[in-house]
Amino acid sequence: MTGADAAQRVGDPALLARARGLHLAARRLVAGLHAGPHLAVRRGHEAEFLGYQPYVPPHPLKDVDWRVFARNDRLVVRERRAERELSCMLVFDASADLGSTPAKWRQALEVTAGLACAVLANGDPVGLRIGAGGGGGERFVPARRSGGQLARILVALASVRPAGRAELSKLFADVGERAQGRTLVGLVSDFMEDPAAWSGALSALTRRNVDLRAVQVYDRDELDLTHDEPARLVSPETGGTFPVDPGAIRPAFAEVVTAWRSEVRAAFVAHRGLLVPVAAQDSAVSALAAWLAARPGAP
Repeated sequence: MTGADAAQRVGDPALLARARGLHLAARRLVAGLHAGPHLAVRRGHEAEFLGYQPYVPPHPLKDVDWRVFARNDRLVVRERRAERELSCMLVFDASADLGSTPAKWRQALEVTAGLACAVLANGDPVGLRIGAGGGGGERFVPARRSGGQLARILVALASVRPAGRAELSKLFADVGERAQGRTLVGLVSDFMEDPAAWSGALSALTRRNVDLRAVQVYDRDELDLTHDEPARLVSPETGGTFPVDPGAIRPAFAEVVTAWRSEVRAAFVAHRGLLVPVAAQDSAVSALAAWLAARPGAP
């Protein structure tokens, strides 16, 4: 069942169109991962080494540990047990800040849909947790790898609207409490909240020994203050307004943005997490490839 099929059952033509659009965008991203330099995006499950067992024909000779044979003239094979599957929980920040520009919101939705599609294509379970936002869709989709899982995630994403505050610290704590077994947690956000307010909460995830990876979506026009005329800006989350003269504040604003970006990255490095930035104006293929190919715990 596709995302479009699930939306059709809901009976909302607009939801159907949004889910179909996300599905097409996700398929394009995954197709891009397999083009050019992005071929090796599949992650094989690692195996746990249990010990040595005597070699007994007709066991394949390729499994013999020849280094042991060279040392003590014994034919042994390495016994391994495949580790449990790696469950992935995608966490989508649907706050008003993420929707401050249509391009940033669209990129975040498509990145999340693309990650879900790629993880399922790799045979791993994937789920979704939505923080903040409006709309009547599901806020939590448990991780599964069933045939209808992608449809359920796409419909949940197509149903949400940017609204409210993400309250990232509470969101991370909630996801950490739900994490069980080997889990990969994928955060998709602009991380516009003060890093000092949420960076410590990342420990709610890392103390569960999760593989922590994030995609930070940003809009160049928003961070570079590309407009020149004085304007009155509106905070998407509080509704407050304040006057801005871009030409007068641009140098100081650039310093603030640089410091903020450094704080966000430092928060993930401190918790052995991966942070992949992607601009709303760019293709997300390279960002997804980096996210999928990262070694667990490697910043």
